[in-house]
Amino acid sequence: MSALIDVATRGTHSSAAVPLTARLRSAGVWIVAAVAILITVIATMLMTSDREADAPLHYDSAARDGTKAMVETLRDHGVEVTTTEDFATARNASGQPETTLLIPTNTDMLSQGDVDGFRSELATHDNRLALIDPGSTVQDFTDRITVDDSISPLATPEKISHPDCQVPAAQAAGTVETGDTEYAEARKGTEGLRTCYPFTGPGVTQIDGGEVTPGSAHGQLIVDDGGGGKGDVPVTVLGNPDWVTNAGIDEEGHASLVLSQLSQTDHLVVYYPTESAEFESAPSPLDYVPSWVIAGALWLVPCVFILLLILGRRFGPLAVERLPVIVPAVETVHGRAALAARSHDRTGALHTLRTGALLRIAKRLALGPEAGHHDIIVAIANTTGRDPAQVEAVFSSAVPRTDSDLSHTVHLLTLIESEVS
Repeated sequence: MSALIDVATRGTHSSAAVPLTARLRSAGVWIVAAVAILITVIATMLMTSDREADAPLHYDSAARDGTKAMVETLRDHGVEVTTTEDFATARNASGQPETTLLIPTNTDMLSQGDVDGFRSELATHDNRLALIDPGSTVQDFTDRITVDDSISPLATPEKISHPDCQVPAAQAAGTVETGDTEYAEARKGTEGLRTCYPFTGPGVTQIDGGEVTPGSAHGQLIVDDGGGGKGDVPVTVLGNPDWVTNAGIDEEGHASLVLSQLSQTDHLVVYYPTESAEFESAPSPLDYVPSWVIAGALWLVPCVFILLLILGRRFGPLAVERLPVIVPAVETVHGRAALAARSHDRTGALHTLRTGALLRIAKRLALGPEAGHHDIIVAIANTTGRDPAQVEAVFSSAVPRTDSDLSHTVHLLTLIESEVS
């Protein structure tokens, strides 16, 4: 019997091995997707690793509107450059001898007390102050320079400005690109103040009605050596931010003009004002989340969508196909016997044999379809003369615990069935 079971189940002992190339081919799409996501996350981390460095005119920014090229060029030319966003550090550094303090932007964030602190430190050692297009806040630093508001609003300045002054640095630099703001002396005839690069072109005329007196010196570059009074500080105003940016410093004479104006002292302090803590809004939970986490989460959205499409696709209806072979009943019997033997399902096997025997005996005894299980057992006992309890045990209640119990019960089952004529 065991030999027949082995023959029937021989095909279930092993399965065909899947080639390695087929496995790699099926996983290739997921490998490529994983690599693409990884590269994107890394690139996002690198691009968003320092958000403050991308601020306009920031000394560490390598973007087009940053000033890192200017700072590094000054260092290459022997100027000791100190960069900071801390007010106290900038104030202390501006108090050392032979120093120029450069404030490239955000002058409107400084209070009058901050400005007076810088002026005091600079005046102590006759140091210089340089501002890049400060706008109307220039008057917080000095009362000798103001924004030129006497230009006709219909004016269209030329795109290129010429020095038109006696400042050696401007004469050496030559032409520069024209900016949006022009500055002027606050009082006509101010001594020690020189202006360069005035607006020229169609409609550029001085009109009455502004704070600047017509005929006052005006231009985009103002060099004020100071009036010699107490607290007066030499001030240089560079009226066009494009002159100092990474994208514009190599245009026209920008590099020559900027480097010559900012390298007049041995030390240069670049102070980038930022909002103080008292003006900063309360941080949101997203401020504590690294930028790469957000980028990764955004990438998970299409990935999850594709995964849902793959897992949620529905297969079509089953196709009925006529097999080209006929499976003999004996093979089915052997297969079921093998499954029962492997699972040790003695009760299930005995139930199948009991059911078949009861159906055959009921047919022999001419019992109708309404005859129940108990009726068939009573009929067997009356026909064979056996004890109804024994018949009940063989055909219903006996539970085989071992293979020997199963064999004994099957033997009695076959014997009683043979006694039914």
